[in-house]
Amino acid sequence: MNDSRYVLGIDNGGTVTKACLYSADGELVAHYGAKVETLTPHPQWTERNVDDLWQANIDAIRGCLEAAAIDPTQIASVSITGHGNGLYLSKADGRPARNGIISTDSRAQSVVDEWLARDDFDERARAKTLSTTWAGQPNALLRWLDLNEPEAFEATDWILMVKDYIRFRLTGEITMELTDASFISLMDVPNRSYDRELMAYWGIERWFDKLPPIVESTGIGGRITAEVASLTGLAEGTPVAGGCADVAAAALAAGVVDANKAAAVTGTWSINEFVSTEPITDTDAWLTAVYPVPGTFIVLDSSPNGVANLEWYLREVVGGILREFGGVEPDSAKIFATCERMIQEITPSDDDPFFIPFINGSDVVPHGRAGFIGLNAYHEIRHMVRAVYEGVILMHLHHITRLRDYAPLKDEITFTGGASNSELWTQMFADALGSPLEVVDAPEAGTLGVAAVGAVAGGIWPDVRTAVEKMTRDPRAVVEPDPAFTELWAKRFARFTAYLDTQR
Repeated sequence: MNDSRYVLGIDNGGTVTKACLYSADGELVAHYGAKVETLTPHPQWTERNVDDLWQANIDAIRGCLEAAAIDPTQIASVSITGHGNGLYLSKADGRPARNGIISTDSRAQSVVDEWLARDDFDERARAKTLSTTWAGQPNALLRWLDLNEPEAFEATDWILMVKDYIRFRLTGEITMELTDASFISLMDVPNRSYDRELMAYWGIERWFDKLPPIVESTGIGGRITAEVASLTGLAEGTPVAGGCADVAAAALAAGVVDANKAAAVTGTWSINEFVSTEPITDTDAWLTAVYPVPGTFIVLDSSPNGVANLEWYLREVVGGILREFGGVEPDSAKIFATCERMIQEITPSDDDPFFIPFINGSDVVPHGRAGFIGLNAYHEIRHMVRAVYEGVILMHLHHITRLRDYAPLKDEITFTGGASNSELWTQMFADALGSPLEVVDAPEAGTLGVAAVGAVAGGIWPDVRTAVEKMTRDPRAVVEPDPAFTELWAKRFARFTAYLDTQR
């Protein structure tokens, strides 16, 4: 192994594209982020301009390399992750066929409703996909396009996920990486192959030939072109790994390689997952997909009901009031600090209001909408802010509770994502989940996890398990649950789930 080699990890998330350079032992050498605007041209739509996305990747890579000030030939590989599902349609030359669609999009809910009502769904679909299906998946979005934008078919040469599109632009080689492919309900997951009969079941068989070849996570998906080298500062010919889906990358960064170890990832989505040596075939399970560690699967129970709810509340409600009445652009860091102070000023009670965190819709309650319930004249803005924090936590508890039904999970849960940066929120999570939380020591978990995959592709480490062992750190904190609040959270959760049941 050459200790002077590096891996560039890139994460195309819901709002920011990040490029992070890591040493062979996982040290973060340099990083750079570029924002990408989310477009909501119609209710239930969440899209992005793909040309802007591509430019954000160029800017992030160049900014990271300029900050690192290293010889680019020392970079052993580039490895990309990004949000799962959604849809990125490309022409043969790499130009986008239309705007990209993010996985929080719910325009295709009526399509999904019809599929889930079929008596043969479990037999004909779930047995192959190992998954339920929801509106933000490619199968639903392709069917919606056939019904509403039929011209998209002729404009499209390739169906891609976000990271696979970026790899295509970096290398000129067209592939889809295996973990992402196993998430999108177009694959027979046990057999690791696309399935024409499955696509016919969805009513989208004509799209089958637009699916690209599969590449393994640690495989080489292409090499940096001369044009991209001139745009970014990367060396021409640098290998680009297959990479992996963001939920897999986050778990790898958390050191999750052994069976029955759970992770909670607090981002735009409420991601909750554990590793299994066998696929979960229970018809009530949410999703089982391929994991980059050979011989394993990642089992998820998740929803688009995560930290984005707090971001929306602070931006549109708190920030909106300040903009309208104060005439100033609010300081988001000060707003967040003030909210945490307000939460600590009140004693939590079972009489507190609830916030239903469905700003981006929900597959837990199809057609569900966000809102407060249980407000009365006694409550203040402090109670409402706490309710938003709690709503995100209660959705994670909903998902973790379901995962605990499928396997004897270890008591400790690895914890990462935006909420892990708040000591207050982390303690609230621990109290609610009733488990010690191992807070991941990785400021950019997605890029670190996918860099571990890239380190294998680049020849630095022999396999993913070794790469994770060498590149990840012990938890920066272990937060124990406070028994004094356990009973209150149990009561709150029972009322929360009872309300969700009335909405189904």
